[in-house]
Amino acid sequence: MKKYILSILFITCAWFSSHAQEKKNILFIALDDLKPTIGAFGDDYAITPNMDRLADQGTVFLNNHCQQAVCGPSRASLLTGLRPDIVQVWDLKTKFRNKRPDVVTLPQYFKESGYLTYGVGKIYDPRTVDSKLDAPSWSEYTYPNELKYAEGYGEPAFSYYQDPYNIQKIRSLRKEAMEKGIEKKKINKWVQNQFKPAFEKADVPDNAYIDGAITNQGIEYIKELSKQDKPFFLAVGYKRPHLPFAAPSKYWDMYKEDEVPLAKFQHKVEGGYDKAYHTSNELRGYKTEGLEVGQEDGLAVVSEKGQRQLIHGYYAATSYVDKLVGQLLDQLHDSNLDKNTIIILWGDHGWHLGDHRLWNKHSNFEQAARSPMIIVDPTQKTVKHVNSVTEFVDIYPTLADMAGLPVPTHLSGKSLQPVLTGEKESVKDYAITQIARGQINGYSLKSGHYRYTVWYNNNPRLKKSLKDCKRVAEELYDYEKDPLETVNHVNEKEYKATLEAMRALFLDFFNKERQYKDFSIGKVNATETPTAGWEADALARIEKHRKGDVSLTVYNKKGKLIEGEIKVEQISHQFRWGGIIDSRLLGGKDRAKYQAEFAQLFEHAGYENALKIKHKKLYNNFHKVINPFLKENDITLRGHALVWEKVKNMPPSVGKFAAQNDTAQLMAGLEEYVDYGLNNYDVIEWDLLNEPRECHEVQDLTKQNSWAHWFEYGDKVRKDKNVKFYLNENKVISAPYKIAEKNINFHFKVIEDILAEGAPLEALGFQSRIKQHIKPEDVYQRLNKFAEFGLPMLGTEFEIVDSGYQKFTDKDREEITKEMMTIYFSHPQVEGLYVWTPFGQNKKAFYDLDLNPRPEAKVWKDQLNKWTTNLTADIKNGKADFRGFKGKYKVSYTNKGKTYSKIFEVTDSENNIEVKLTELNK
Repeated sequence: MKKYILSILFITCAWFSSHAQEKKNILFIALDDLKPTIGAFGDDYAITPNMDRLADQGTVFLNNHCQQAVCGPSRASLLTGLRPDIVQVWDLKTKFRNKRPDVVTLPQYFKESGYLTYGVGKIYDPRTVDSKLDAPSWSEYTYPNELKYAEGYGEPAFSYYQDPYNIQKIRSLRKEAMEKGIEKKKINKWVQNQFKPAFEKADVPDNAYIDGAITNQGIEYIKELSKQDKPFFLAVGYKRPHLPFAAPSKYWDMYKEDEVPLAKFQHKVEGGYDKAYHTSNELRGYKTEGLEVGQEDGLAVVSEKGQRQLIHGYYAATSYVDKLVGQLLDQLHDSNLDKNTIIILWGDHGWHLGDHRLWNKHSNFEQAARSPMIIVDPTQKTVKHVNSVTEFVDIYPTLADMAGLPVPTHLSGKSLQPVLTGEKESVKDYAITQIARGQINGYSLKSGHYRYTVWYNNNPRLKKSLKDCKRVAEELYDYEKDPLETVNHVNEKEYKATLEAMRALFLDFFNKERQYKDFSIGKVNATETPTAGWEADALARIEKHRKGDVSLTVYNKKGKLIEGEIKVEQISHQFRWGGIIDSRLLGGKDRAKYQAEFAQLFEHAGYENALKIKHKKLYNNFHKVINPFLKENDITLRGHALVWEKVKNMPPSVGKFAAQNDTAQLMAGLEEYVDYGLNNYDVIEWDLLNEPRECHEVQDLTKQNSWAHWFEYGDKVRKDKNVKFYLNENKVISAPYKIAEKNINFHFKVIEDILAEGAPLEALGFQSRIKQHIKPEDVYQRLNKFAEFGLPMLGTEFEIVDSGYQKFTDKDREEITKEMMTIYFSHPQVEGLYVWTPFGQNKKAFYDLDLNPRPEAKVWKDQLNKWTTNLTADIKNGKADFRGFKGKYKVSYTNKGKTYSKIFEVTDSENNIEVKLTELNK
C-alpha cells in the first residue's frame, strides 16, 4: 500500500487504532446524467421504487446542485472536494492531477485512513484521470474490459447497443468503411457519423448491457468485502441514463409514449442572455433513424414525436438503473452490511429534456444545475428532507465527518452532518454552478428560491480578481413566482434589493472561495503537530511526491522466478537535473574532458546560445560534434530561446525592421525563425518566449498581445505536438526582495493575459539566478503562487552571482545550492532544475576550466547521491519490494559467471513491475 501522506499518517493511524470496531463502511453510488426524475424528489411520473426505498431510509436533498453541468468537471470537483476554478478542470480533456498533482481525492483519503477502496463503473470521468482511473484512489478496480456480460452476449457495440438490428447495421457500416479504405483507427468515428442511435429498446436481460454487468461486479465486491476485517469504500458508477438511452424492453414498457410529459416551457427566457443557451450538440452528435434534430435561432428543434421518444428513453433508462440499484441494496442487506454502511446516491448533474428548447446539460439553468442526492446512515436518525441549498463539494467533508474521520480543512464544501441530524437547517447561504462560453464565463448562485447568474468576459476563471473583466450580462430568476425560468427579473425595480444582495454574495464567493490550499486536516483532539522547519516540510514533500513503492518480480530468461542476489541501480531521475551547454567547450578541442564531467553531473541539457536566432552559427559549427555525446548518454535537449523581443538579441536582418517601424516584416522574420526552430531542432521543449518583462519591443511596436501570438503561431506550425511550450522569465522566483513583489505581480498578469487569449502556454520556466539569499520558505511560497495556474514549472538557469545585493562566501554558496535543490525537488509541479554555467572562469560556474569543483558542484553531487536509490537484495520467489526515487532503474542478476540485466521505470506512487532478464549486462 502507498505510504501515507504524512499529515494523515499520524492522525488517522491513532484514530484507526481506537475506532477499528466502529468504522462505518461507505457505499458510493453514482448515476450518469441523472436529474431528479425520481419519485422521492416529487416526480410522480417516474417509476423508481428502489431509489424511493433508499430515500425512505435516509435523507433527500431537494435543493442540491453540481459545480459544473459537464461530466468531467463535475466529477473532478466532487471527488477532490474542490471547486472547478481550484482543481482547474473545466473540460473533458484536462487530467486533474496534471493541474493539482498534490490533491488527495475522496476515495484516496479513505484508502489512506485504513479503508479498502474498491470501484467499478464510471466514478471519475475517464478523460480526467490516468489509465487506471486514478490509481492513488483505489485498492482495487474492475475496468470496463474486465466486465462479464449475460451468457450468450458479448460487450455491447460501441459499449451501448445490443439490439440485433443495430449490431448488424454497425457491422455492415464497418465493412463498408474497410472497403472504402478508411484508416482502421478512424473507422469507428466514420461509422458513428452515419449511425449512432440516441436510444435503444432491446429484448435482452439486464446484464446484457454494461450497467447490468457493473451491478454484478458490485454485488461480487459486496460479497468479498463482507469477509474482510477492514472497513470499505465501495464505489459503483452507472452509465445510464446518459445518452444513448439503451435499456431492456421491459423498462420501456413501464411507460406509454403518448403519455410522456413534455417540457412546459420551450422558449428562450424573456429578457435573457443568448450565451446562456447552447445548440444541444451532444444530442446532435447521435444519428438516429427517424429522428431529426434541427436548429433554429441557436436552439435545437425536435418534433413532438422525437421529444416523446427521447423522454420515454430517459425514463426507461432511469427505471432500468433503479432496478440495478435495488439489487445492490438487496445484496448489502443479505451480506449483513446494511446496519453499518453509509449509502450515498447522486447524479453528476441535471439534464435538459426540451425545456428552453435545450437538451443535454451544459448550462446554468435549474434543470442542468440541480442534481439528486440521497444519504443514508443506518446508525443515526436523520431528517427526511433538506430544502436548504447544498452542493456536491459538500460530499467529501460530509462522508469524512459521518465516518468519524478528521475532516480536511482545505476543502471547498462543508459537512452536512448538522443538517442531516437536524441540528441546523442550513450550513451555507448559496450553491455555485458555472459554465463557460469561450472566454465568457457564467457563474450561477442558487440561494433560497432565487437563482442569480452573472457573465463576465476575459476568462475570469483564470484570474484572482475581476479587475480586467467586464460584466456583460446578468440573470435573476424567482422560483416561487416563476418555477420554469420564463422571465429574467434583473431589470425589475421589485428585485433591486435582491439583485444587490446576490451580487454581493457572488463577489464574496469570487474573491474568497477560489484559492488553492494545501491538504490539511487541522487540529485533532485540540492539539496541533508542532510546526517543522522548512527542510523537514520539504523532505516530507519529497518523500511523498518523488518516491514510489515498488513491487518487483524478476524472471530469468526461461521465465522462471529468480532466487538469489539481485542488484538494483537507479540510472536516471524522473525529475530533470540538467545543465546548460557552452557549445564551444563541449564541442571544442578539449571536449572529451568536459563531456565526461558533464555526464557525471547532469541527466538533461540545453544550449546556452546555440539555439537562439542570433547565434545559429554555434549550432551549425558544434552540434554535430556534441550530438553523439548526448545520444550516447541518453541526455535530452531543451530549446532556449525562440523569441526574445529585444532588438539587440535579433540578427540585423530582422532587427532592422524595428528601426523602420515595419511591424509586418518584423513579425514575419521572427515567425520564420519560430517555424525553423520548431521543425529543425531535436528538442523536447522550447522557451518559446523569453523574458517578456524586460524584452517587449515587438509588443510595444505592434500594439497587440504579441506574447500570446507567439504561442498561437508556434502551435500552428509545430509538427510535433509533444514539444512543450514554455514562457521563461528572470527575477521572479529568485528575485531580490526589493523588486520581488513588483516582478511577481507583473509576471502573474503576463501569464493571465496570455492564457486569456486562449494561447497554448503549456509550462513556466523560471530563471533561478541568485543575486541575494532568498529564504527557502519564500522560494516555495513564490513557486506556489504560480502553481495556481496548474502548469508544469522548471528552474531554467540556476547560478549564484555576486551582485550589489550581496557578495557570497563559499559557505553561502553551499547553503543556497542545497536549499534551492531541495525546494525545487520538493514542489510537486516543478519538473526540473538546470544549472546555467557548469564550466567557466567566473566564480558563478560549478567548475573552473581545469575542472576544479567549486562549492556548488560538491553540494549538487552530494544531494543527487542522497536522492538516488541503489540496493542489493537476496530474493526468494523472484520478489523484491522497496521504496525508491522515481526514475529509470537497471536490475542485474549474475548466474554462472554471466550477468543479465533489464531496464525498468518507477513512475508512480505504486509500481507493480515484472522483468525478464534476457539481456547480457554491458
